[in-house]
Amino acid sequence: MGSQVSKQVEKRKAIEREGKTLSDLRNSGEDYPGSDYHPSDRKNWMSQLNPEKVAIKQIVWPGTHDSATNKIGIPGITRPFAQCQSLSIYKQLVMGTRLVDIRVQEDRRVCHGVLLTYSMDVVIKDIKKFLSETQSEIIILEVRTYP
Repeated sequence: MGSQVSKQVEKRKAIEREGKTLSDLRNSGEDYPGSDYHPSDRKNWMSQLNPEKVAIKQIVWPGTHDSATNKIGIPGITRPFAQCQSLSIYKQLVMGTRLVDIRVQEDRRVCHGVLLTYSMDVVIKDIKKFLSETQSEIIILEVRTYP
């Protein structure tokens, strides 16, 4: 268990370093893919893309890792080591996420390692709700299964 905790702490530190690197890039004025695109409406940002000028392979797809971990584990005990996202799938989509990474066990429960959270039905419900409110958005759903 100690090595698992140590790995999670290192992952959190790596994420913080990446965030700082991105912040430093922004502050220095250096470009990175998509740095010049700032949609006023994150919920419908794809509606502003011109399909005649931008091929789907040219889009930088904003996504989240272990996307459905907002309710995973026991708060204050295991959650700090397994929760990669604090927002629901729906709220992430509203904020502009378009690539959703889901790990699911054979019983259709979302997982992160050995920890479980809600059913895959909750994920699908959030995606359907979002898509019913938008007309031009594309969601990429990456699903991995674990025994």
